[in-house]
Amino acid sequence: VHGNAPKLQIRPFNLLTSKNMRELNPEDIDTLVSIKGMVIRCASVIPEMKVAYFRCQVCDNSTHVAIEDGQINEPTLCTNCNTKYSMQIIHNRCVFSDKQIVIV
Repeated sequence: VHGNAPKLQIRPFNLLTSKNMRELNPEDIDTLVSIKGMVIRCASVIPEMKVAYFRCQVCDNSTHVAIEDGQINEPTLCTNCNTKYSMQIIHNRCVFSDKQIVIV
């Protein structure tokens, strides 16, 4: 989607410091913290769309749309043939990531 840029995923473990749930403070928002706790419930893994792929049904022009706040901003106009409402999502060409909700 973004050229040939490598995709990095980081899953740190065994961090030097960790906090109890009760020690979390507002300054921990948007930072990586390690917490101690017992997992009491795990949901199943859910695919979450990150980038949607659309193809025009008239001229086969394609475009990618980034997902913002869980909303797909579906293109209403083909930029190649200027046909309105001709873009159709192609699910097997979309980019997904796995999401899982864990209750601690």
